Amino acid sequence: MSNANEPASHRQTGYTSALQMDSPEVLPVPGVCSTFEQAKSDLAEYGLCLFYGAMTNTHLEELRNALVAQAEAERKLGELAPLGAFDPHQLMWNMVNKGSIFTDLIESNSVEELGSFLLGKDFLISSITAGVFHLPTTEPQLLHRDQGQVPATVDFPAAANVFWLLDDFTPERGSTWVIPGSHRWPSEHLVKAPSRKLATQVSAPAGTLFVFDGRIWHGAGANTVGHPRRHIANFLCLPWMRQQENWGVTCRQAVLDNASSLLRRRLGMCTYGALGMMNGTQTESSSGRTPGKHDIEIPKYIIGEGGELFPVQRVP
Repeated sequence: MSNANEPASHRQTGYTSALQMDSPEVLPVPGVCSTFEQAKSDLAEYGLCLFYGAMTNTHLEELRNALVAQAEAERKLGELAPLGAFDPHQLMWNMVNKGSIFTDLIESNSVEELGSFLLGKDFLISSITAGVFHLPTTEPQLLHRDQGQVPATVDFPAAANVFWLLDDFTPERGSTWVIPGSHRWPSEHLVKAPSRKLATQVSAPAGTLFVFDGRIWHGAGANTVGHPRRHIANFLCLPWMRQQENWGVTCRQAVLDNASSLLRRRLGMCTYGALGMMNGTQTESSSGRTPGKHDIEIPKYIIGEGGELFPVQRVP
């Protein structure tokens, strides 16, 4: 493992964790802060931060209204509704297709600042989801790490989550259980989930960004009062990791056509070295390219056996 004051091993960011622990010590939940400097310090020390100031009251209300309308629309799909649409806690996936009010969050200054700090300037949006409670729940989520697919010996964040809290985040409303400092534990304590007795539930006001390192042990709480407790989650990852959502298939063409260069990069529509390419018939700017960072141009045809051409079909 790296020592304190050394940058992350992957060298894609200047992120520096606080000193690695010799045993699984549990730290307190840091308080709400309003500066990026303090937020970054909290991320390094505790593995999480509660940053207030990313949303105005007007923006907060607009997000709430848009989320409630989307939740209702998906439940009205009846038999075609996605899995879990009628659960007490309704989770909505692939929010990039559901309005610019959601994709704008990906490009926000706060996500850029804190995402780049943890994962470097080339980080990707692995998924963007949202949730709203309709009824009380009784069982908390199992404790887990968001980069559980990454070997526990990896001593740097390979993923991170940015929760936009649209309501007050309290234990009775099902706020997240966390074990602050667990990103600094010895690797043997990052394989099997620890006892929930070590975890504490987060409390933060509506309008807060709850950001946490992918190595932190955490899990959603039970919403015992049935409050809507709405949130939107930007899940981020390093540029060489497989994203949770397969944007190349499920992102609408209209979204890509209207996306800024930054949004396209975050969705993975830009090559990273030799990764992420889309090969078929020649596109306008594909000739003579070498591996590097290039916007992905979707070819008109994929070439099959014997030169047979198959049109690339995209969701409009």
